[in-house]
Amino acid sequence: MIYDIGIVDTKKVIGAIKEVYGIDFSGFALTALKRRLIFVMNENNYSSIVDFISNIENNQLLFEKYLSQGLIDTTEMFRDPSSWRELRDKYLPDLYKNREFKILVPGVTSGDDLFTLLILLKEAGILTDAKVVATSLSELRLEQIKNGGLFDLKKIEIGEANYKRFTDTSSLSAYYSVEGVKARMNSDLLENVELKKYSFLTDEALKGFHLVIYRNRMIYFNPSLQDAVTDKLIRSTLLGGIISIGSKESLETTSYMSKLNVLNKEEKIYKKRAE
Repeated sequence: MIYDIGIVDTKKVIGAIKEVYGIDFSGFALTALKRRLIFVMNENNYSSIVDFISNIENNQLLFEKYLSQGLIDTTEMFRDPSSWRELRDKYLPDLYKNREFKILVPGVTSGDDLFTLLILLKEAGILTDAKVVATSLSELRLEQIKNGGLFDLKKIEIGEANYKRFTDTSSLSAYYSVEGVKARMNSDLLENVELKKYSFLTDEALKGFHLVIYRNRMIYFNPSLQDAVTDKLIRSTLLGGIISIGSKESLETTSYMSKLNVLNKEEKIYKKRAE
């Protein structure tokens, strides 16, 4: 059992991943990154950082497995229900306007925010009009989401409680089936979704979106990476488009607030200004 990893060894892992796979984790908060490395190493019975680095350098399948295990599941479905109500009631009608519109959900892990969005769109009657692009670093995570994901029932219970605070007109159970101790979301929710392997941290911006949802991620980044990600969020968004992040986060400490208007300070919802 590994209980700690030094900063030097952590940076060696970061360097190896960047050199071999082009994925740069150097802008992540070291404390959070170390916790995930320790978890992955213990989950796979490593006692040596040297062996761990050697395996991720020389075995892409193992790296993909460890990458999927190491990604942080940052949320649950309908977390911060008031934020989702705000999007539904105040901003989606203007974004939609009886036309096809594009939504980006970058950096998905378990898919909680993605499925929350899809349920919201379905209940609003505009799911078939929305072009949703969801991205992840991990092929394995994307494959899981493509098949409806597999969610622990205890986590689904939390999502159900959030959903009841979001709306009292239905039940979250209408959107999933139970398989043993897991829940799988209905596949019809994903009919108009493009799942794409993509690094929101380092790849070129995906552009032309009316709404970008990137919640509960920024707290794991250092200030420099927060700035870079904010720039990417803005470049991905059309003029007048909406950016929604987690209520415990803020873009107001970054260098790019001159390009945004604050629509809701509590829920951290922003609008891209005309330049």
